[in-house]
Amino acid sequence: MLAQNFVFAFNVVTTVTDGTMPSISEAISHGRKILSQYYTVMMYKWGGMLSAFLAAVLLAVGPRFILGASGPDFARAATYAVPLLIWGAIQYPSWVGDQVQLGSNKPYIKSVLIAGEQVLRVILALVLLETFQVNALIIAYFVGLLTKDFVAYFVNDKLCFPQKFYFWQSLGAPLLAAGTHYLLMDRFSALIWQGDQITSIIIFFVGILPSLFVFMFLYGIFGGWDDATLAEFVDAAAMTGPLRGVVTWLMVKPSIMGAKLSPLHGRFAITIRAAAMDEARSLTEEKVKL
Repeated sequence: MLAQNFVFAFNVVTTVTDGTMPSISEAISHGRKILSQYYTVMMYKWGGMLSAFLAAVLLAVGPRFILGASGPDFARAATYAVPLLIWGAIQYPSWVGDQVQLGSNKPYIKSVLIAGEQVLRVILALVLLETFQVNALIIAYFVGLLTKDFVAYFVNDKLCFPQKFYFWQSLGAPLLAAGTHYLLMDRFSALIWQGDQITSIIIFFVGILPSLFVFMFLYGIFGGWDDATLAEFVDAAAMTGPLRGVVTWLMVKPSIMGAKLSPLHGRFAITIRAAAMDEARSLTEEKVKL
């Protein structure tokens, strides 16, 4: 159970864009398909970015934290934390699909896909249990989730509205940043960690908060931004209220620094943004007239 608790950290990702569903609903109900696409694209971008960060940090410090905080009796939990964390990191395409279905007023699609995912998990677990024992559950969860991720994308493209996925900003740059960040955090943890509770807490705290600066810098270096999305991020950070200072210093400033130094900056832009903003303006004008 302790290993599973680390997967809970990935719920942070879902809270970032859960509010997008009403926006999709408003846009699609008024015929703004490109704007709806853009909302989905940005969910994939932020979902990929934050999931990659959490996976890199928790894979580097999680097993050590479990052992240091709970003792050697939890060595097995530390081992199972690794696949569970990876499973958590690949959940974001699934909940993006859920938001698209709900925003398109087609919740029955979500129900059908979730039911299919669970049935697939049960069947795989039963078939593989004798051979792989408890690992059969992990395999079943991975296959079920990945199947839902892919099926939901294509079902949504056909039945809700055309989907777009910008590979570099949503997957390429996050993976490169996460891989580099993992190596740095793993070395840092190896140097600091003494197998006790104090150093376990230290590496966990550094990984979850201060190291975010490093990850965002790396994401910028690897071309995760274009001028328009970076400017949008800067504007959004100004509206975060009491957290404005934290968001600015740990996320915005390193992103700008990395983007300025990156030879990849702007080469993988989200090309539908301008058209989406035009639709957003026209939708706002309609609402004002009403």
